[in-house]
Amino acid sequence: MNMKTIKIFELFAGIGTQFQALKNIAKRKNWQPLSVGYIEWYTDAIVAWELVHNNHKDIKLSDFKVDENITISFDSKKPALRPENSKKLINSQYATLLSESRDKHNNLFDISKVKGTSIPKNIDIFTYSFPCQDLSHQGKQKGMNKDSFTRSGLLWQVDRILEEMTWSYLPSEMPKFLLMENVFAIKNAKHNMLYQTWKNRLAEMNYSSYEYVLDSKFFNSPQSRKRVFLLSVHNSHKENVNFEFTDIVANHSQISKVKLKDIMDYSNPTRIQKDFSSYSYPDFKQTNGIIKSHLRDYTNFNSENAIFSDQGIGPTLTASGALSRLKIVNSNNKIFIMNAQEAFKYMGFTKAQFDKVNKWQILSEAKLTFIMGNAIVIPVLEAIFKTLEF
Repeated sequence: MNMKTIKIFELFAGIGTQFQALKNIAKRKNWQPLSVGYIEWYTDAIVAWELVHNNHKDIKLSDFKVDENITISFDSKKPALRPENSKKLINSQYATLLSESRDKHNNLFDISKVKGTSIPKNIDIFTYSFPCQDLSHQGKQKGMNKDSFTRSGLLWQVDRILEEMTWSYLPSEMPKFLLMENVFAIKNAKHNMLYQTWKNRLAEMNYSSYEYVLDSKFFNSPQSRKRVFLLSVHNSHKENVNFEFTDIVANHSQISKVKLKDIMDYSNPTRIQKDFSSYSYPDFKQTNGIIKSHLRDYTNFNSENAIFSDQGIGPTLTASGALSRLKIVNSNNKIFIMNAQEAFKYMGFTKAQFDKVNKWQILSEAKLTFIMGNAIVIPVLEAIFKTLEF
């Protein structure tokens, strides 16, 4: 039986957890996964995508030329000013990987400059995990209004691109499935009206949608990460394959048997260890699978004081703030800060996949952990993709 090629295109791709999830389940579904492009402007994430999804035996040194059609960001938040003067884009492996993303893997960089006709026809899975910073409680909740110029407002660039595609492509050439992922705060009163507007726009573009609220702790992940997923199917495809949405939640109600201790590597000789031995903490308390205590007299910030027993699961890893520096307590009562390798495994990558990225020593420990804080838990994506039919 011939394998069916399943084409994926990722907007706001990050390191490409969506593509990785598709690859993980492809053999069981008799699929041949194929990335037909992505959109990502954050250069560290682009480099990570190129390393984890490709097998490099050698990476030559070269320059990366930025022109008026390319906007990149060195911090994921704002465009780089005068990037042509950046040393990292001159005679470096970093620059070579950025060039490969453009020339070999169809990275279109800046979503605001992408035309609908730049997106390939006949995509099977089209993902758009747009920035959450202006929705989340961790951020300033500036919102996602169309003319707000916030990062979360980039959702309306997705709207524009899909609409432009409907003008130029036949219904049968439109993406078959769309998948949005974002923080639970998108359903809060402050943002929900615009979220409903978005769902209405999808319906106007001939998509039927189904919302999932999924916590990764129910998907055999040692992390509790609650996110909203909006799965949409083009009605022409829905009719062709008689597709019906699946209630994923009903089949995932048990807290993960995989615990923090299963992903931590306390023997890693390269681990940078901070001494917490002078701080005491009260007995641990368990809530919803998380076994937590706090350091006494460590800092005035409660979240920075938090420590988590490795016998339980852990909280949401974030890109910044206290939860980007998770403190894990082992059976010998020693406290370790989760490192980049463990953060990769926390999101569902394997150690081998981490090694593909880390062996080149192009991205620092801190940058790799930051990228993971913005990623999507892979086993959750796998569960969603398993329900798709082509």
